[in-house]
Amino acid sequence: MNLFFDTSAVVKLYHKETGTNNLINSLRHHSDSLTFLIADISRLEFRSAVMKRVRIKEIKLKTAQNIVKTFDNDLQRFYVVEVNIIVKNLAMQLLEGIASKANLGTLDAIQLSTSILIHQWIAIDYFVACDKRLLNFAKQYFNTFNPEIETI
Repeated sequence: MNLFFDTSAVVKLYHKETGTNNLINSLRHHSDSLTFLIADISRLEFRSAVMKRVRIKEIKLKTAQNIVKTFDNDLQRFYVVEVNIIVKNLAMQLLEGIASKANLGTLDAIQLSTSILIHQWIAIDYFVACDKRLLNFAKQYFNTFNPEIETI
C-alpha cells in the first residue's frame, strides 16, 4: 500500500499525540506492503512542527532534538519526492483555481501538487494527513486517511 504523508501525519510517527495509536495500528495491519511517500518540504515542516511543541512547552528542547535526529535517520524509509519546478507550477495552478474560493495555503498546495504528480508514477492508495482543510482538497484526488478520527 502506497501512502502519501502530509507532515501533520509524519509528526505522529515520532511524537505521541491524538491519532498516533490509530496511525501505528493501521500501519501494523498493513506492514507487509507499505511504501511511505513525502514531499521534501516535509523535512522543513517537520522541524517547524516539533519546535512549535517546544515553544508551547509540550516537550523539552532535548526531546525535540532527539525527535528530529530520529526522523533524519529514518529518511531512507521514505520515498522523498523533490519539490521541483513542475510541482511548484501545479501548486500555483491549484492556488489560482482554488484559493480565491477556499482556504488553500501555500505549503498545502505544494503537498497536494506533489502527491498529484507522483501519483502519475506511483499509485497512491491513501493521502494521510491530520489537517481537515487539506484533506477536504485531497479528497478530490485520493482516498484519504485522518488518523485522528479513523483507521485503515
